[in-house]
Amino acid sequence: MDQQDIIVTARKRDESVQQIPIAIDVVSNKALATTGTASLLQLEAIAPGLNLAKAPVGAEIGVTVRGLGSAPGAPSFDSSVSLFVDGIYAPRSREFASSVFDVERIEVIKGTQAALLGKNTSLGAINVITRKPGDELAADLRGSYQFEFGSTLLAGGIDVPLADGLAVRVSGQRLDDNGWVRDTVAGHKAPRNRDDAIRAVLTWEALSGVDVTLVAQHNISKQRGNSVEFATLSPVAEQLAALAGAPGSLDDRLDYVNATSLFGPGTEQHERLKVDRLSGTVNFDLGGGTLTSVTGYSRYTDDNLSDTDFLPGEWATRGVDESSKQFSQELRYVSPTGGTVDYVVGGLYLHNELDSTSTFFANYPFGPAPGVNIAGSFRNDFFQKTETFSAFGQMTVHATDALRLIGGLRYTHEKKTVDLGREVLVPGLYSVVIFPPYAPFRMSRSDGPVDYSAGVQYDISPDITTYVSYGKGTKSGGFASSATFLDQSEYDSETARTLEGGIKAQDAGRRWLLNLSVFDTKVSNFQTVTFNGVTFNIFNTDLRSTGVELQANWRPVEPLRVYLNNTYADARDRNTDGHIPLAPKWSGSGGFSLNVPVTGAIDFLMDGSIDYRSSRTYQQDPAAAEIGNPFTTFNLSIAAADSNEHWEVRLIGRNLTDKKGIAFAFPTPIIGTQSVMSERSRTIALQVSVKM
Repeated sequence: MDQQDIIVTARKRDESVQQIPIAIDVVSNKALATTGTASLLQLEAIAPGLNLAKAPVGAEIGVTVRGLGSAPGAPSFDSSVSLFVDGIYAPRSREFASSVFDVERIEVIKGTQAALLGKNTSLGAINVITRKPGDELAADLRGSYQFEFGSTLLAGGIDVPLADGLAVRVSGQRLDDNGWVRDTVAGHKAPRNRDDAIRAVLTWEALSGVDVTLVAQHNISKQRGNSVEFATLSPVAEQLAALAGAPGSLDDRLDYVNATSLFGPGTEQHERLKVDRLSGTVNFDLGGGTLTSVTGYSRYTDDNLSDTDFLPGEWATRGVDESSKQFSQELRYVSPTGGTVDYVVGGLYLHNELDSTSTFFANYPFGPAPGVNIAGSFRNDFFQKTETFSAFGQMTVHATDALRLIGGLRYTHEKKTVDLGREVLVPGLYSVVIFPPYAPFRMSRSDGPVDYSAGVQYDISPDITTYVSYGKGTKSGGFASSATFLDQSEYDSETARTLEGGIKAQDAGRRWLLNLSVFDTKVSNFQTVTFNGVTFNIFNTDLRSTGVELQANWRPVEPLRVYLNNTYADARDRNTDGHIPLAPKWSGSGGFSLNVPVTGAIDFLMDGSIDYRSSRTYQQDPAAAEIGNPFTTFNLSIAAADSNEHWEVRLIGRNLTDKKGIAFAFPTPIIGTQSVMSERSRTIALQVSVKM
């Protein structure tokens, strides 16, 4: 299916991606399979302008769109770029670590969308739409083997019709991903990830004009080791490695080699993340309009033990036992189309609980004075309840056949209550002075923002539309679980205002497509947590991102399609004019797809791309960590496939020139060094797909 034919639900109704006044990238199931993508963390390679980064400890993910978004390392923060699964909000950054499998498409929605999409979409949203069952008995299977690391992937599903209008699809995925960094002390590659997921989707046409979709998903991810390497060394770090029995094991080169251990050689940091999701969607056809009820329940548990010194030996560790559970209920009415006015109105209730217990331990044989070492252990307790009510509406007035006026409004009331405390487990400088104890106490706050959007859309022709829009979105304030001083953990609400204009054009024969958008986003009270090498500091600042996006497709001859997707975003701190984390000025992808019949039954397919981004920083203070170098990868896959799509054998190569790059950088605690996490090195995989 060509880009111009894709139907999306970004505005709560089915619409052509080329006809909506929103900048949106759509990643199809075919694109995911062609590139071997199996996790949301890999999505940035096929969604230009999207940047993701994982913190060195725990499944804490930072996501930015157009250079703006939340950085990793603050698990209690709501993400400024929100994740939705089948339209249901997933609040925590850890949920971006979930596997991606058996999806119909992924919509990357850019700009401020809070009026219609709602909670914490001030800077964009990612909407994952899972695949529904077909009306015939069918099955599919996909398996791959990655030669460089020995990683394996097995995914598949089966459609089972149960009765007229009643069908179920059961699908699953198992990923064994071996790491690309060699740990010389533990004796393993790292990070190694084992991910198992299963999903059941049931659809039922219960009555005339009523349809029901029920989804249940279970996902367990286990990871061992980390990819952290030192970018700079200090005498202290080398002395600690020698004391741990590994002299000369450290280097400051980005060479896919590190030397870490917990509690002695062979023991690594590890994590277990379990995510469960249940959802039910019921649509009632009311004379052309549709009343929709969307009910969601999700929970996750995360247990991890991290080596926070990233050295051989037992110098500093962090253990986290975290759980989150959420219930949400949305009710909305979508009016019929074809008249002078169409609209969407609705309401949302959401209840979320986040419970986190973190244990920190330090045992450094030095300190600020003789006999006063940086040592000790403490436990942080954090329990937060969030209660949210919101009402929303959006109206489109068709002033003429070509001119549309669009306006949206949302009121949200949110209350957060948090119980905090810190207990000394082993007295010492680390657990008494650097991180002082706190008796249990409670704080709460309420936010009641009114968010809005307004726009004008004009069709120059049936195939060319232009638009201008302005929107305000709010991310509620809250409390950070990682603050050094717990009584200073509160942060204010964050507000984004985006002015955007664009043009979407294609020719009548659908041989070319050209989309262009320009944007200016100002963020007030941007929520950030920064690590200075010893303590975590919570504060608000002001940001701005100005830029342009280009999306182009061209089919010069029938078997060949070439494309270019590019984002330029100049994202800066409005107070310091400095660059902000995870915000390259340039990012994008250019490539081609070729499909040539070889015989009457077999096709030859080739897909290639050049993915690129310019340099980027990783900390609020750019001098606190290494700057990420420009990173460009060359990717190619070739395949032989049955013309009727019953089978395919594909060879997938990613980062073929083995380009080295920095995925994340940070100051290393206590020891005065800087650390980096590397981008994945070259991968070559053989993938076989079968449909029955």
